Amino acid sequence: NSLLDAETFQVQDIRTTIENNSARWFDNVYLIDTPGLAAEGSDDAAAYAGYQRANFILFVHNINVGELHKNEIDAINRIKAIFNNDKFFLEHFCLVLTFKDSDREGSTIEPIKTKALADIKSNCGLEGFQTFVVSNTRYKKGVAENKSKLVEKSGILELREFLKNNLQTWNNENSYFRTMRISREKKALISQLRKERNDIQTRMESTTKKVQQQQKNFLYKVEEVVNQRRSDEQNISYEQSQLSDMKRNLQNLRDQWNRERY
Repeated sequence: NSLLDAETFQVQDIRTTIENNSARWFDNVYLIDTPGLAAEGSDDAAAYAGYQRANFILFVHNINVGELHKNEIDAINRIKAIFNNDKFFLEHFCLVLTFKDSDREGSTIEPIKTKALADIKSNCGLEGFQTFVVSNTRYKKGVAENKSKLVEKSGILELREFLKNNLQTWNNENSYFRTMRISREKKALISQLRKERNDIQTRMESTTKKVQQQQKNFLYKVEEVVNQRRSDEQNISYEQSQLSDMKRNLQNLRDQWNRERY
């Protein structure tokens, strides 16, 4: 809002921004306000979709909450992964510490800033990026009361000037950003296709094993039937042989009876 000199985005102590909101700043230049970190899963998804579209990231931290939290460090690492290399990321990222006005004696900001930079260096491997300390309250009051000193001490003019001075550079890089995003989307698509292929192969292998097992079971049953039939045929053959022997014996007895009777 301070950069735009307009009350465009919602400002509340409670969670209000749940999706990316954009506002035109200059021709073909837009500011995107993303949801806060780790408020909701859907908020994070929306925020990272916004980061992927951005030419430059302003990572805002409220000094009233103290040092950077773990979720902020994790977020910086995730955002860094969007860019192709660390050097390029450093040129397109800055840390903005807000509520400069709450540190009237200047004893709080420097320790927090020093610790934040040290934490980012040790946990993210990043150093040498731009850092700004601003007071939106002081800027808004200076503009409303036409007090140039307040406006100057707010830090907003310094941040705004930095952004303006780099707009042309970032605009010239748009073709590179498009190539980078296409490459990222291509990798994501390839990864998705590989996963789908692996899922299909897994299902096919499972189905093949199932069919093979069914075939084995069927062949086993067929073999059982065939063996049973062979056994039955052997039994029948044996019984027929026995029956023939019995018929011969019967005939012999009859013949013997007839001879003895005569």
